[in-house]
Amino acid sequence: MRLTPVPPRRPFEWPPFVERLVEVAPDPARLYLVGGIVRDALRGLPGQDFDLATPDDGLQVARRLADALGGAYYPVDAERRTGRVLLERPEGQIVIDVASLRGSQPDDDVERALLADLEGRDFTINAMAVRLDTLDLLIDPLGGQHDLFEDKLLRQCRPTSIREDPIRALRAVRLALQFNLHMTPDTSRAARETAPLLVDSDGRLLQPERARDELFKMLKGPRPAAALRLLHTLGLLEALVPFPLPDGETLEERFRVVERLAALFAIISPLRDDNTAAELILGVAVMVLDRYRRQLQEHLAREFAAGRSLTALLLLGAFTPRGVLSGEAWAEHLHLSKAESRTLSLLERTRHFELVAFPPVDERWMHRYYRATGEVGVDGVLLALAEYLAAHPIEIDPVEWGRLLEEVAAPLLDAFFRRHQHVVAPPPLVTGEDLIRELGLSPGPQIGQILKQLLEEQAAGTIRTKKQALRLAGRLASASPDNNG
Repeated sequence: MRLTPVPPRRPFEWPPFVERLVEVAPDPARLYLVGGIVRDALRGLPGQDFDLATPDDGLQVARRLADALGGAYYPVDAERRTGRVLLERPEGQIVIDVASLRGSQPDDDVERALLADLEGRDFTINAMAVRLDTLDLLIDPLGGQHDLFEDKLLRQCRPTSIREDPIRALRAVRLALQFNLHMTPDTSRAARETAPLLVDSDGRLLQPERARDELFKMLKGPRPAAALRLLHTLGLLEALVPFPLPDGETLEERFRVVERLAALFAIISPLRDDNTAAELILGVAVMVLDRYRRQLQEHLAREFAAGRSLTALLLLGAFTPRGVLSGEAWAEHLHLSKAESRTLSLLERTRHFELVAFPPVDERWMHRYYRATGEVGVDGVLLALAEYLAAHPIEIDPVEWGRLLEEVAAPLLDAFFRRHQHVVAPPPLVTGEDLIRELGLSPGPQIGQILKQLLEEQAAGTIRTKKQALRLAGRLASASPDNNG
């Protein structure tokens, strides 16, 4: 195994921040860029996360870097002497993790310690290093560069790499799809054998946060349905979901729903190219969704805690069979936030409206829909389109597809994005105090029910003035069971 730095097969494309890192490093010759940042620089991919390894005390080095860069310092792992630096920049947050070489002591031979550190990593493509004072030379004792570009293989650093950390089985799926690599037989076998180690005897994830983060990264990637299929093939998917996996065609249809919803996200995305919507059926969807493309992009750009994207969460909901569970079950299993749990629950509620089977919608119906589902109603429209496409994998009826787009999806999206104050949330014509003062009603649930009905009629256009609202409120109050002795 060679630790001698050599020129890489293709030039590094380092993020501009690396130059600043070299300037402020206390001793660049004793700091190594390692892991994903090296892999991505070889591929010319941007990066905001920097992993550094040092034979010195990582906590002390991280603190010195934070002081020099004006960033925030956090101790991450006292045992491994790992510290973190966070920098807020206009282009986004920069994260720098500095770790002592695994198992090294201050008087150890640096090369031997570096080799042990790289061998202790997960996969060879992540076991490359670059010394900070020689940014044009690569240290690659395990052949990660060759695996990445020549053999196109995902290979463990050691036969026990995945078993030592079962979450690496999930990472193997993500990296294989992200970089279009084939798992070596030993790697796929290790991932399959590690599946039972992800959960306890009751089926609960042993490391829910780490498992969740790997899953969300897969769902945010370019091939989320392929990731779920590969997880299932390796026996890993069952551990990640809080419900029994369906069999046969039902499971395959869930994969297709994810695939089609991801395709809809792609045609909405600002990164859409001419090939994205080359498929005729999606091309028809483009004609309708493009009317609201800017608003949909802003809506779908939402993120939750720790950068977990709305689109990844929606794909998780899309994979969930109808009526199986609520967002609370997902939240408990993957340790999701309350906002994520509520979004999944509301997404399931949108299915109750059976948008695919519905005739042309009117303002009253759309008001009821968004009153029940809120902003997630927009996501429910996209999910309904995806489920329709998934249910017809061989041939789509163009007339029915066009009807669904023009008579259901378009009016609902138009109501939310362009006529929100008219249909979704019209400004109330009267208040509860008006009803008490003008009609002599007593405070109580009856007032809330009347106000809800007034808003519905206002959205439908049957009342437009305060006088009309009060007149209708009076009739509703008289007809109420509370007033009929």
